[in-house]
Amino acid sequence: GFIGKGRPRLQPGVGGIVIPVFDDQPSTIIAHSLGSSDYDVQFQQFVTASSSESRSKQPSLGTSRKEIERRMLGRNKSHIKHTFRDFDEKGQQLCKFVCTTFWSLQFNAVRQAFMNPNLATSGKDSSSDGTMGGQPTPLNGFDIEKSYIRSLATSFAWAASGGKSGASFSRTSDNRFVIKCISRTELQMFLDCAPAYFEYLSKAFFHGLPTVLCKIVGVYQIGYHNRVTGKRTMEQVAVMQNIFYGRKISKIFDLKGSLRGRFTRQGSLEKDKHSKHSSHHRRNTGSSDSESSCSDEEEDDDSLSASSGGNEKDDKNSSEFEKGGKAKAASIPTLLDGDFLEFTSGRPLPLTDRAKAVFHMSILNDTLFLSIINVLDYSILVGIDEEKMELVVGIIDF
Repeated sequence: GFIGKGRPRLQPGVGGIVIPVFDDQPSTIIAHSLGSSDYDVQFQQFVTASSSESRSKQPSLGTSRKEIERRMLGRNKSHIKHTFRDFDEKGQQLCKFVCTTFWSLQFNAVRQAFMNPNLATSGKDSSSDGTMGGQPTPLNGFDIEKSYIRSLATSFAWAASGGKSGASFSRTSDNRFVIKCISRTELQMFLDCAPAYFEYLSKAFFHGLPTVLCKIVGVYQIGYHNRVTGKRTMEQVAVMQNIFYGRKISKIFDLKGSLRGRFTRQGSLEKDKHSKHSSHHRRNTGSSDSESSCSDEEEDDDSLSASSGGNEKDDKNSSEFEKGGKAKAASIPTLLDGDFLEFTSGRPLPLTDRAKAVFHMSILNDTLFLSIINVLDYSILVGIDEEKMELVVGIIDF
């Protein structure tokens, strides 16, 4: 069955957890490594060393906001290289796997900060000692990591639309995360600017800096050598949150602020379909079509305005926007700038004053940060959630 195909002879992880590994699912290699006893030993060594530097008496995984922020800002590298092998019943090696987790301690802090609902609701109003309203914030870092590992344990290849990078993507089966393959050059660039990235995230979460920058929650280099088939591979991946997780998005736009080559075939097809429908409708209804069409447009504007305002009532959740936002059902294409102009008829999306101010400040902060680390090519991803009447926005492709 399923387990039988997932190399069941691999050593169980911490607490006896069994994570099947499939050669064609890179995320399963990561999940197995993160759940292994070998990884846990190395990670705890980094935790102890980090706590010793700060003279902390209790180096534990579940800690206060102050401790999570300190770990996120740590400058010492905490890379973990884990190698594990699969053997047959005769003890002959079938396959060798390697997983290198970069900045393990810092990314663990990122996941604790942004995936913990207790922390997410406390925001910058919490006191510096990690309490909320005078009461200690209950944290369970182990459960957060276990949830992360469980998500990575099953994934599938996913053909993301809208981009021209040619990068391959996969998506976890629960739709929480997107795994993007990156080049070695991109990996090195990220490793070089990682301390600045972690510092920026700490400002966004712990000090209320407005941002819509999508978050990377893990970077890995994984490889395997299958002695049976002779196949050998090594690739670098970034794991990102899916900003559209748990939402029903009806339209997705990938915007760069340019019209050159920024039309999609899908957008053209929708335009033709709409034109034919309008022509047929006019023939059937006559002059009364003009009034009803105008009324429909007004209703659309009201709906979109409510969507924008609803999004900004949860300003802190704007920081939850992730690169993984492209992970949407294949039936919903990612449209581009030209399609966006046709959709809005050249009019700006209506926003409340507060929403506009927060969004404007977020864009200023994010673009300044990206320029400082010499990143110039990125997009703004916009999703329309008509059910909740909200806009979901995030900067991606950085």
